[in-house]
Amino acid sequence: MDIVTDAVNRLQETLRHSGCEDGPVVLRVDPDEVYCQYEKGACMEACFGGRSAEFITSDPVRATTKVGFMFGAPLDSPAARGAACAIMNVVTAFLCMSRHIRACPAASHPQCRQDLKKRIGSGEVFCLGTMLALERELGRRFISDPACAGLILINGEGVIAPGAGDIVETFKDEKIVLLIGPSTAGIANLETIERFCPYGT
Repeated sequence: MDIVTDAVNRLQETLRHSGCEDGPVVLRVDPDEVYCQYEKGACMEACFGGRSAEFITSDPVRATTKVGFMFGAPLDSPAARGAACAIMNVVTAFLCMSRHIRACPAASHPQCRQDLKKRIGSGEVFCLGTMLALERELGRRFISDPACAGLILINGEGVIAPGAGDIVETFKDEKIVLLIGPSTAGIANLETIERFCPYGT
């Protein structure tokens, strides 16, 4: 399963006959944004209907487009997949379906790490996507095989990675699968996957 394409299809169905699919979306890069400590890259900001949301990526897109650009599109590159996620983040926020669509302030980072470590417990963790702040905290408990982990964490980079949907489908009924950070807000809501972002705004 391609989790990004599936979430886009779900959003398309939600928006059917609403007119929102023709609404303009501005994608831009905010170099001054303090982004989530569990992500790495540039902050691509999506603006729609007076709301804004972010997606952290190494392939940011700058464009003015429409929500419907992604409906039926192949979404076969990291840039296109990241742009689709940014649009889903802002549209679900506009529809009051998503909360915590922007990163928490840097002052909240230590407490957030402590809360996440409590949520993880004493088991081993598989992370899909680069999470250096957490890797430093957990050390050897970071493992490379999701089948051996007690908990699977997926950030924005991980969500757009090939095979992310297959990992979620394979393990969602037997392990804790947790999306993390504001970049995953839209997909978490549309796919009904638990998300950790307690101090996001």
